[in-house]
Amino acid sequence: MCGWAKVDTTEESGVCDERLPDVRRVATRRIGMNAFAWSQILAAGAFACGMVSYQLRERRNVLLCLTGLAVLNAGHFLLLDRTTPAVMLLLTATRYVTSMFTRHRLFFYLYLTAAVVGITWTYSGPLSWLALAGVFFGTLGSFQPTDRAMRQCFFCGNSCWITHNILAQTPVAIVMEICFFASNVVGYWRLYGRQSPRAPEGSG
Repeated sequence: MCGWAKVDTTEESGVCDERLPDVRRVATRRIGMNAFAWSQILAAGAFACGMVSYQLRERRNVLLCLTGLAVLNAGHFLLLDRTTPAVMLLLTATRYVTSMFTRHRLFFYLYLTAAVVGITWTYSGPLSWLALAGVFFGTLGSFQPTDRAMRQCFFCGNSCWITHNILAQTPVAIVMEICFFASNVVGYWRLYGRQSPRAPEGSG
């Protein structure tokens, strides 16, 4: 077998270069691992934004945290070459910003149409449909008139994203969505499961 110092990459030399593909594979693996590590860091940042949002009372501050969550999570999926969920989450971020100023029903149809266009443009397989379903339920929930209906829509949306993240094999995002789902369960049970007399107005 050829020595490393004598390896020639040109075809004309005729010198054995069978070790070079291994070097390239190692370099590719390193780049891939770095992208994966950064994607998980962004997902962890999104998780932090989501958890902080549950502790805030002012609607505007909550929406700001959720906007940060969506943007960081979009970056996380881009690093994993998952374009569809990234586009869906960027749409979600703009939806949160819009909902700071209006809840007009027209915007529900606008964002739903944008989501359908987004999945058509970036479609990359069955996981794209799960991403669209997650965004659909999130959008539907954002424009619901009652807290109870909003939470029920978010249950469905979280379920879609949990399934998506499991199939996409992104551990931090899986844990993040499960925690958000669990938090929603606790909140729903506290407000409605125990027939709490302090359920918010319009919770219907």
